[in-house]
Amino acid sequence: MPLPPGVSSEATVQDAISLLTREESQTAFVYEKEELVGYLTLGALMKQVKGAESLNQRIQYKKDLLLVRETSWVEFCHNCHIVAGMNEQREIVGYITMQEAKNQLAELQLEILNHSLNSAEIGIVTTNRQFEVNFMNETAGQILGLPRSILAGRNYRKIVAADVDLEEILAGERKFGVDSSFNFKKMTGHFSPVYHEGQIEGVVHVFYLQEHLEKAVSGLEFVRELTEELQTIYAASNEQIMAIQPSGEISNIAGAFLENFWQPYSKGELIGQNIYELEAKGLFEPNIVDLCLKEKQRISITQSSRGNVKILSTAAPVMKKGKLEKIIVLSRDVSTEEISERRQEESDHSLVPDLTKKLVYRSQEMSELVKKLKEVAETESTVLITGESGAGKEVVASHIHSYSRRAEAPFVTINCGAIPENLLESELFGHEKGAFTSAVEKKKGLFEAADGGTIFLDEISEIPLHMQVKLLRVLQEREVVRVGGLVPIKVDVRVLAATNRSLRKMVAAQTFREDLFYRLHVVPLQIPPLRRRKEDIAPLALSFLEKLNETYNKEKRLSREGLQLLESYQWPGNIRELQNVMERLVVIGKQEVISGDDVFRAVWDSESEEPGHLTVRGIMPLKEAVQEVEDQLIRLALGKYKTAAKASDALGVSASTVSRRMKKASK
Repeated sequence: MPLPPGVSSEATVQDAISLLTREESQTAFVYEKEELVGYLTLGALMKQVKGAESLNQRIQYKKDLLLVRETSWVEFCHNCHIVAGMNEQREIVGYITMQEAKNQLAELQLEILNHSLNSAEIGIVTTNRQFEVNFMNETAGQILGLPRSILAGRNYRKIVAADVDLEEILAGERKFGVDSSFNFKKMTGHFSPVYHEGQIEGVVHVFYLQEHLEKAVSGLEFVRELTEELQTIYAASNEQIMAIQPSGEISNIAGAFLENFWQPYSKGELIGQNIYELEAKGLFEPNIVDLCLKEKQRISITQSSRGNVKILSTAAPVMKKGKLEKIIVLSRDVSTEEISERRQEESDHSLVPDLTKKLVYRSQEMSELVKKLKEVAETESTVLITGESGAGKEVVASHIHSYSRRAEAPFVTINCGAIPENLLESELFGHEKGAFTSAVEKKKGLFEAADGGTIFLDEISEIPLHMQVKLLRVLQEREVVRVGGLVPIKVDVRVLAATNRSLRKMVAAQTFREDLFYRLHVVPLQIPPLRRRKEDIAPLALSFLEKLNETYNKEKRLSREGLQLLESYQWPGNIRELQNVMERLVVIGKQEVISGDDVFRAVWDSESEEPGHLTVRGIMPLKEAVQEVEDQLIRLALGKYKTAAKASDALGVSASTVSRRMKKASK
């Protein structure tokens, strides 16, 4: 602290009172011939006034004062109230009370402890006696895939599936080596009671990811090289951490340096640059630091560089004792590779936006698929596109057509499962006038309509057996015969087909013709589900958000927590489900920022209780069938409810049964 006012050891009580009143100080240093000999506090002075006969008597001061060099270490010592610092010229430059020093040391130790807990490779969650989460470290949030802001106050017993009765922990028992799971993540750890003044006040769960258990056991150190550990953590998560001074100067960069965004600057060249000057040079837009300072709160936005590289950034002000100390900006690369159809269709002016005209991706899996797509587009081969419902099979088919030599010719699509069986032949091959009661005039089929172009047969697995024979003939002979007609009509059509079922299994079950399967299975393309290409979730979500904002005249932004929750979800409905969720978040939410709570409610808090129906399409041993049905039901329940407790309620079994079946299925 700065030096207090000085007073002579010969001064009177009246002099000291006048000095402290004038300087508005609680403390004064006492000097004798310019040498510091003690100190005087206002409280001690008032005691002297109370027992004094006159205010003109000399002051009484205390001497329990220690002089040290301002750059030296000081150990705590007894019978000392104030430590004064001296410079090299032995001039007094400042002081601190021992109580203040102890308070600062306690704050430093608490800060180190918090850093240690958050940097440890173990998750720590504590609850109260009602099992409501009241603390969790950052590692726990990373393992569970949900941040502290989402889980705080929620019932931990209903969140994590563990084969342990938490009531026993409240009774004083400790459980070690307990396996648990949440959102398909498997963990191992132990549960213990939390004591305060001898009374149990809650439960603490300490756990590791099972896949990291060996590393955690061999390298468990709470405080070892904190900076390096944090660097490693953020580098592994492909996130960049940038510390920026209130003036705009970049003081530090950690984690994964986003080189493509900051070109032509290197990491070393960027440190010391001013963010406002870089913005003025057109290096990027918008300036998230400026927006953060104007709004005086945490903010998340998408930034674009001069080279059109996009990053999702979150800026948060760091305050210390009410004063802005710095701004921390966390950024991750969400730039994508995009391919668009070459042939643009006229818009139907629908109120519902078509958000899938581009293939938006950044994952390696989709990069390889797009490479194959462009290679296949140059050929005339029949292509069979497989993938789960909502994965984008029709979009891939349209891009194959648009990159082929037939791009200017028709692209005709038909969902084979959406047309009644008695009308399917007429739709595909056409009919002559009078072929059946309602055939008042002749009609071209879709194969004729696609002549010179491409026909896309979606849900090809739904074509009935008797139609499969006729389709096989069309594929072999490249000619169709209309219903009620006799003359074959030549067609020049490239065939693309798609299904979300296994045609091989259908062939084995004799529900799909083997010869038709091999005629279709010339060039197979499999689209991976969204849960296997998590890198695509962020760019897809932001792409949908951008177009939805434009369609509905909104200015919604996606928070960092919201994006993390989107990436932790399994997406059984794939891209179609993601698109629907993003539209719901844009249309329904009233706040400008889509929060983690908004996303949590949209994807996890589904209250639909519609009963499901089982369909059997093949023969298998009954014992295996029962096992398969049970496993599927448990996976479906866990996928919907995310916790063993809720899943067990929906299935009508105990939570321990669900936990045991999960363990068995994972072996």
